[in-house]
Amino acid sequence: MKNKIDLTTGNILRKLLIVAIPTLLTSVVQMSYNLTDMYWVGRIDSLTISGTNAIAAVGTAGYYMWFGFGLILLVKMGTSIKISQAAGRDDIGEVKRIGNNGIILMLALAFIYSLIGFFGADVYMIPFKDKLDPQVIIDSTSYLKVISMFIISFFMVNLFNGVYDGLGKTINTFVITASGLILNIVLDPIFILEEIEIFGNIYNGLGMGVTGAAIATVISQSFILLIYIVLYSTKFRPFRIRVVKYYDWNKIKEIAKIGLPIGIQSMVFTTIAIIIAIMVASYGDNATAIQRLGSQIEALAWMVASGFQVALASFVGQNYGAGKMDRVKDGYIVALKLLIPYGIFINIIMFVFAKQLIGLFIEDAEAILIGKRYLEILSVSQLFMIIELGTAGAFNGLGKTRIPSAVGFFGNLTRIPLGILLALPLGVYGIWWAVSISSILKGIVLTVWFLLYLRKLKLFKTSS
Repeated sequence: MKNKIDLTTGNILRKLLIVAIPTLLTSVVQMSYNLTDMYWVGRIDSLTISGTNAIAAVGTAGYYMWFGFGLILLVKMGTSIKISQAAGRDDIGEVKRIGNNGIILMLALAFIYSLIGFFGADVYMIPFKDKLDPQVIIDSTSYLKVISMFIISFFMVNLFNGVYDGLGKTINTFVITASGLILNIVLDPIFILEEIEIFGNIYNGLGMGVTGAAIATVISQSFILLIYIVLYSTKFRPFRIRVVKYYDWNKIKEIAKIGLPIGIQSMVFTTIAIIIAIMVASYGDNATAIQRLGSQIEALAWMVASGFQVALASFVGQNYGAGKMDRVKDGYIVALKLLIPYGIFINIIMFVFAKQLIGLFIEDAEAILIGKRYLEILSVSQLFMIIELGTAGAFNGLGKTRIPSAVGFFGNLTRIPLGILLALPLGVYGIWWAVSISSILKGIVLTVWFLLYLRKLKLFKTSS
């Protein structure tokens, strides 16, 4: 099969890195965009809203897209995993069938979610109205409506990314996605600010504030989708798009069966995150802004882990499809040998340089102190979160998506009662301690579960 990178032969570390590094680079660019977005939004200082409140507005609307990412993952991961297993068997016909039915399912979900977001934006904001500044609610509603009008771009870009991930050609995903994200970085200050200072020169911007951030984002995502549309009209396409010819309800159900646990777990996670955000919002706009900004800085930890999550899903999927289970075990162990030292490094960086990291994006002294404590608390769990993500990728490659989803579901669910309990003596910091503790538990449980699963398959034996 020409349109794949063969992960079933050759040096394991080299093959994992071939897939992981482009995904890592994509995450780096994505993180750079997110932090740049927060930087420019944080520099808003108008008569109607401060920079801190602007970040809170974007963060509040962002939970809707975060929830929608569960629907995206349902189709993306189901499609990607099935394609990786078909690629391991060199079954190009199955790649075509899965790819086209993945497109059908993703388009349907995108259309529905777009309508809900646009017409239900005011309803979505109701839980936040008594806790956030009125202008934060107004700007957040505007941001959500703009994003919702172009949700199809977000959904379809992720579907096409998933196809390349399954084929092991993550370098394609990186090049295409990076082009749009770089465009977003350029457009952000133009649309957000009234005046832009570049090398001492002042230029006029559009001054659209939070709404401008949304417009810059949808333009960039639509640009990425346009690149994919052009690519699929050339001979370099992974498969020919013929949704009518390849429509197969059974294939759609196969995709959903694999992806549904991941999608549900993601949506439950986001629902819990929204509840946590509402709890945090009761402590003021600064706490809400830190919750948003701090999660972006945390991307330092999971960007490498997400690269290996994709790499392990593709690697395990192809080798599972080819019947090479010993290589599945060896690939997982090699990945852990890289992820564990990295996790320890991130723990140290986030704890030691917490104040400096937050100070890069917010100037308010009180917010910086809150943010410093946030990063110190979350730094404790970074190693375990990284291991959890990598292990989930290995389970996903085997098609055992229910296991990491179940661990994630129950682990995340503990955050609410634990957060309420710890908030009594610790305030907002107790809520963040609940998040950190749950991440530690999830990482330990999922890793032990996977090692026991390998032992059950007689691929991994403990010494007696």
